[in-house]
Amino acid sequence: MDLPERVDPRELALQMITPRRLAPRAIPLPKGANRFSVAHEGGLVAGWRWGQGELVLLVHGWEASHVDMLAFVEPLLARGLGVIAIDLPAHGVSEGVSATIPHMARAVAAVGKACGHLHGVIGHSVGGPVLTVALAGGLDAGRVVLIASPANYGRQMRAAAMASGVVDTMDLAHMADELIRLGTELPIMDLPSFAERLTQPALLIHSGDDRVVAISEAREIARYWRGSRLIEMDGLGHGRILGDAGVIGHAVDFLAARFLVGDEAVHAL
Repeated sequence: MDLPERVDPRELALQMITPRRLAPRAIPLPKGANRFSVAHEGGLVAGWRWGQGELVLLVHGWEASHVDMLAFVEPLLARGLGVIAIDLPAHGVSEGVSATIPHMARAVAAVGKACGHLHGVIGHSVGGPVLTVALAGGLDAGRVVLIASPANYGRQMRAAAMASGVVDTMDLAHMADELIRLGTELPIMDLPSFAERLTQPALLIHSGDDRVVAISEAREIARYWRGSRLIEMDGLGHGRILGDAGVIGHAVDFLAARFLVGDEAVHAL
């Protein structure tokens, strides 16, 4: 039996912070978009803005772009809110080659500083930890929606390593060391620890059949984020969840509401 080719843990560490620029889905921008850019650490972060109401920032996931978040734009506008969508560094048409969660969080903070107070934020997948780290660092936002968000970056790293053939304990340690050297701040990239510092009302939405990020990750975040609410869906996977009318409705209703939510889990199967 042929053994799989061994993966260099240092090379894999670099791959893990170097997103592929995949061709975006052919979805037209909603009417009225105003293009802008924000300078961040030597590069430009691309953004699009709609409407004149209080702003909601949309943050996509890994190897995605603002296009993946466009289904939220018109429903938010219909409720009188303004919308900003961005391409994170090294994604979409934003500049950059590699991106760590702390780097992307600082980019989000730069956008927030340029735009002023944000009524709310919506993050999908890796956009969840990016937003959480930015909020813990002082991003001025009133309400938070996290969709299919992972809770612990270390677990995601180990899962990626196993999938790529790095199974030796020493290799994992070397890869973790390299990720830290590359600026991932791996030892502190645990969302529950950040969530404990936050006071914003939060809505978590996750699908039970998500094979990329297990629903247990959302349950873990919900346990630590005071004033959060978890809605558990099913049959929407990791990506389809962004186009589901029910998910969009829950997110928009939450952001448009003026009342706090409790910390109970809601099941919508």
